Amino acid sequence: MQRSLAEEGETALSYHYLSEILSRLPDRVEDALQAQQQAADIAGDHPVFLAALGLRLHDAGKDAAALDLLERALAIDPNCPLALPWALRLRRRFLRWTDEAQEDQGIRTALKSGRLIDPLMLLSFIDDPEVQQAHSQPSAAVARSTDHVPKAPPGKLRIGYFSSDFCEHATMHLIAGMLKAHDRTRFEFYVYDFLPQPQSRYHTLIRDFADIYHDISQIDDAGAVALARSDQLNIAVDLKGLTTDCRPVLFEHRIAPMQVSFLGFPGTTAIREIDFMIADPITIPAAEERYYNEQILRMPICYQPNDNTRPVPEADNLRAKYDLPEDKFIFANFNHPHKVGPREFGVWMNILRQVPDAVLLFYTGAHDLSVELARQARRHEIDPSRILPCGIMTQTAHIERLAQVDLCLDCFAYNAHTTASDALWAGVPLLTLCGRQFSARVATSILSAAGVPELSTNSLEGYVDQAVRLAVSPHEINALKHTIRRNRNSCALFDTNTWTRDYEDLLAGAYLRGASNSPA
Repeated sequence: MQRSLAEEGETALSYHYLSEILSRLPDRVEDALQAQQQAADIAGDHPVFLAALGLRLHDAGKDAAALDLLERALAIDPNCPLALPWALRLRRRFLRWTDEAQEDQGIRTALKSGRLIDPLMLLSFIDDPEVQQAHSQPSAAVARSTDHVPKAPPGKLRIGYFSSDFCEHATMHLIAGMLKAHDRTRFEFYVYDFLPQPQSRYHTLIRDFADIYHDISQIDDAGAVALARSDQLNIAVDLKGLTTDCRPVLFEHRIAPMQVSFLGFPGTTAIREIDFMIADPITIPAAEERYYNEQILRMPICYQPNDNTRPVPEADNLRAKYDLPEDKFIFANFNHPHKVGPREFGVWMNILRQVPDAVLLFYTGAHDLSVELARQARRHEIDPSRILPCGIMTQTAHIERLAQVDLCLDCFAYNAHTTASDALWAGVPLLTLCGRQFSARVATSILSAAGVPELSTNSLEGYVDQAVRLAVSPHEINALKHTIRRNRNSCALFDTNTWTRDYEDLLAGAYLRGASNSPA
């Protein structure tokens, strides 16, 4: 590429291609950004080069500046296919959407462009499993190996877990109890860590759990495939899917006789060599299986594991500790801002309008979104002081803060997942809207497993009506909280040992059926 610059001259296109190459190399983010800046400087106000610079800024963690450039590109070309999908996502992250019509038009335009939209991003914008499947298929790895997969030795089944999230992450919050409860008389466990974080307490947990632990962060895909095959796994479990820092090529190369997608990505990965996806009767009804490339393995009640050994928050009133009002009904949204669009926000403002003596605690993540929250509230003629921004805390403090809330309000196309079970563990009800795709049905599954299925609604009108009714009925909301706290020690959602046995039986049964059908 440097030779191309010398031969062709310092053109915008040459610097753009150089940036693209550098962006794929480890530890070259700033170099890629610098090259793309040079391309943009040469090109002037060309929307594609502005959009490309915005994406490089995003790679460098400079999302606010990235959004500014993406909006500049769209001001020149409203249909710019490079800018539009990421502008949609970053508008949500910074609450800088205009209204539902703007977002809906942007999604329609992006889908019609024919350009691939990141499947994880798309989950938040549209509740349609057929559309999700169509956009997952081009994202799946295509490099396929015909090498023979070594046959696992007799004895305990060897299960390999693959992830970059063995750290302070929602995945580990969920599976920590499962790891402790696994039956080591039946299984051996291999861990393949894409991105170790030794400073995390969960790094210690995963290393202590594993019979064999591999740090594969510095091993390329070919080497990682060879390593996993040499371990002679029976079952490879992908805990990442099509999410940040995933490595789908490993599974396309077939590293185990049975390969399973689980927990990390709430939709089909469309990876050809992934055999199964773990779900339950609610998250993927039988009639919807055609939208998932994998065969569906269903847990009997709920697909989501939980850790019932974590601390139970105190029932004491600690609102003052978290600067929360003592005399208000507190609604809350603890979903990440990228799940919250103008549709959700508008519905929540409608609820606040009908419950004047209530506030909304709004999770903002790592950014200060106070100004944008106030702007959006005023657009709906709601006093901005009724929206209370809150940020990141440790898991223990987060659960304690959650316990001060009266009712959590869920998002629609991409429900609360870990956030939903966190709320219930804290003894707080969560109101959801049941949709069509996996990600829009998770909270319904969780609420059913917790013994409060009535908190899942089937329409926006029902969602609003139930939120308002609970907010103005102290006896009903208190009875609901009591039921959730009572069920915490007996419901299926938090029965970690039974869940783990069911999960182990599901995996082992599928493996043994496959092995019995394989040619000798």
